[in-house]
Amino acid sequence: MKKIIVLLTGFFIIYLFFFLFLYSYLDERYSIKILPLNTAFDAAVVFYGGFDNSGNPDKESMRRLSLAVNLYRKGMINNIIFAGGWRPSKNISGSELMAQKAAFFGIKANNIFIDTHSRDSIQNWHEAEKIINKNKFKHILLISSPFHLFRLQHLIGNNNDISIFYGTYSKMDAFPYKSFMENIIDYNYHMISFVTYLLIPSEWYQFLIEKIRK
Repeated sequence: MKKIIVLLTGFFIIYLFFFLFLYSYLDERYSIKILPLNTAFDAAVVFYGGFDNSGNPDKESMRRLSLAVNLYRKGMINNIIFAGGWRPSKNISGSELMAQKAAFFGIKANNIFIDTHSRDSIQNWHEAEKIINKNKFKHILLISSPFHLFRLQHLIGNNNDISIFYGTYSKMDAFPYKSFMENIIDYNYHMISFVTYLLIPSEWYQFLIEKIRK
């Protein structure tokens, strides 16, 4: 029993150290403060987070939206592409809900683009990429949480035709506020998702996504 406790304690310490390291490192790596400010991005892709208990965009989705609206108002992005959150059995699209809120916050209709057919990160990007190519956007900013951006950067890879940058909200002034526990949950979710994607065949992964997010 004592050995098990020691092993569990050691595992927890390693887990906590790795989380704190990534938490700090990714917050700095994807900070909007290091983005090139001399030119505006053709578009930002805002990835949908999830739904709250009332079926509205959750706090994580609103953090990403708040950042996009702020950058748009500052003239740093010209258009916003909302991706993800499709739930076909419920006839609802999270990206459409986000677009409605963006319009409420003053984003012009002709600067809003919506993906309505994706429900995981890979599909999110593929659908967003269709919009990007159709409109000949070249300078793109991806907006999401730090841990999600880390996963996206490894899933998307290089794209010779599009300049891709990554940006996240500041952990100090995210709106709505993001607690330490919410960051741990976000970390666990994206690390598990990333490992799952790497370990199982892609068709199995998509099958699981379709069953979970139906």
